Amino acid sequence: MEGYISETVDLFRQMAIFQGLDDAQLTELESFFRRIKVKKGDLVVQEGSPADYFYVIYSGRLLVWHETPQGIQEVATLIRGDYFGEEALLFGQPRLANVSAMEDSELLLADQEGFQHMLGLYPSLRVSFAVTAESRHLAEREHFDWLGKNEAIYLITRKHELFLWRSLILPILVVIIGIPLAVWGMMMTSIFLRDVLLVFGGMSIGGGVLWGIWNWIDWGNDYYIITNQRVVWLENVIGIYASRREAPLTTILAVNKLTTQIGRIFNYGTIDVRTYTGSIVMRNMANPDLFEAFLRGHRERAQKRTLEEERHAMRQSLRIRLLMQEGGKVPLGNQAAPKPSSPPKVTPLTTQDKKKAFKEMIKTFFMMRYESQGVITYRKHWLVLVRKTLQPTLVLLALIAFSGYLIYHMVIRREAFLLSGLTWTMLVLLGYLGVGLWWLYHYLDWSNDIYQITPEQILDIERKPLGREDKKTASLDSILSVEHDRKGILRLLFNYGDVIVNVGQTQFTFDGVANPDQVHQDLRAHMEARARKKRERELMQERERMLEWLSVYHEEEQNLHQQNQNRPGQ
Repeated sequence: MEGYISETVDLFRQMAIFQGLDDAQLTELESFFRRIKVKKGDLVVQEGSPADYFYVIYSGRLLVWHETPQGIQEVATLIRGDYFGEEALLFGQPRLANVSAMEDSELLLADQEGFQHMLGLYPSLRVSFAVTAESRHLAEREHFDWLGKNEAIYLITRKHELFLWRSLILPILVVIIGIPLAVWGMMMTSIFLRDVLLVFGGMSIGGGVLWGIWNWIDWGNDYYIITNQRVVWLENVIGIYASRREAPLTTILAVNKLTTQIGRIFNYGTIDVRTYTGSIVMRNMANPDLFEAFLRGHRERAQKRTLEEERHAMRQSLRIRLLMQEGGKVPLGNQAAPKPSSPPKVTPLTTQDKKKAFKEMIKTFFMMRYESQGVITYRKHWLVLVRKTLQPTLVLLALIAFSGYLIYHMVIRREAFLLSGLTWTMLVLLGYLGVGLWWLYHYLDWSNDIYQITPEQILDIERKPLGREDKKTASLDSILSVEHDRKGILRLLFNYGDVIVNVGQTQFTFDGVANPDQVHQDLRAHMEARARKKRERELMQERERMLEWLSVYHEEEQNLHQQNQNRPGQ
C-alpha cells in the first residue's frame, strides 16, 4: 500500500496543475482519489451526462471526441498524468464531450464532494482549473491546423489585458478629439468651415474606431501555447505577417520568468525559454507563474516519455529479432532491399484544389511571412513594395484627383471641358487600366522574390514577371553559419534587414526581410530539427547494430548449449 501511495504522489508531482504543493499536501490530495480499471473501448464519460467525478489518468490512453452528423470528431488524446472532468464540476454543467479508453487503462477519480474539498483546501487549484478549461474552449474554437495527430493543447494564454487597454489609449484620444470637431462643424454658419470640420471630425472618429478595432484584433491574435509536445508563440498581424516560433519540450534547456513589481501586482510577466538554437521570449503574458509551472512540468514529462518510448522501442525490436530467429526467419536487417516502387502518377489539379490555391493567394497577398505544409516563405519588407510601386501609386492618385475634377466640372456643374464626356470616360478608364497593370507588374516583381525554408533545404527564388527565373537551393546540412544585420536608421525603425547564410564558398542573402532576428531563429530551429532527425537515424542504426550483436550472442549461446547436450556422457 505504501508503494502505491508513493507512486501516486510521484505522478502528482509530475502534473503541472499541482506544481507548488509539497509531498505532504500531495499525499493529502491522494486520499480523495480511488483507482479503477477500464478496458479498451469502454465509454468513461458520455457527452451531455451530469458531472460526477474528476479523473486523472494513472496509465493508458483515452480519446476525447464528439459525435457529429458527419461522424466521430476526435478532439484530443490523453495519456498518463492528464486529467479531465474538472470543468463540469467547476461550473455545474453537463459533460461537454465523450471520453473513451483507447487501451486498457487505470484512472484515479475523485467524487464531487472530494473535488470541492480539494478546492477548499487549495484555492489556487480553482484558478488553474478555470484557466485550463478556458484553454480547451479556445483550442476547439480556433482549430489550429499545425497540431499533430496525437498532440493536445494544455494551456493557452495571451498578453495581459492591461496591454490591450494601453494600445487603445491613443485611438480613444483620437475619437475624443474628433467628436468636438464634428459638433463644432455642425454649429458653423460658414459652409466651407462646416465641411472642413465635419470631414476632419468624421475622419478622426472613424479612424480612431478602426485603429482601436485593429489593435484589439492584433492583441487577440497572439497566443502563447503549451502542448504535450512543444511550446509555441503565435504572432499574427492580419494580412501582413504570420509567425509561429516553437521549441520541442525535449530541447528546452531552461525556463526563466521575468517580472516587475507592477507585473507581480497585475499578474503579468515575461517567460524566456532557452533552447539549443536560442531563446523564445514571450513578453507580457497573463498568468506567467501558471505558464512556467505547466512548462516545467510538461518538459519533465516529455523527457521521461522519450526515455520510456526509447526503452519500449528497444524491447520491441529485440523481441521481434529473437522471435524471428527462433522461427527460422531472416532478421529484418538482413533482408534484401525491396524493389523501388514506380513513381507516383501526377494527377491534374481539381476544381477544389484550384479554389484552395486561390484562397491561399488572396490570404497571403501582402504577407511578408507565411507558413504552409511545413514550408516557411518570406517576402521582402513592405517598404520595398512601397518603393517599387511609388511611381504608379502617385500616378494613380493623380488620376483619381483628375477624375474628381472632371466629375465636378462635367457632372455637377455641367460645364464642357475640351472633349466630350464619353471620350473622357474612355481615356480615364484606359488610364486606370494602364496604371493598374503598371502597379501589378511591380507588385508581382516584389511578390515573386521569395525565400523559403523547408525541412530539408533553403531556397532563394527570384522571378521577373514575364521574364526569367533564378533559383538557388542549399541543403540545411551544408550551412556553415548564419548572420543578420539591419544597417541604417530606416531598417532599425521598421525592423527589417538582411540575413546572410554561408554555404561552403558561397552565400545566400535574404535581402530586406522583415524581422531578421526571427528569420535567423527559424533557420537555426530547422537546422536543429534536421540534426535531431539525423541523430535519431544514427541512434536507430546503433540500435540495429546492438540488436545484431545480441542476436549473434543468442545464436552462439544456443549453439554452445546444443553442443554441450550432444557430448557423450552429458
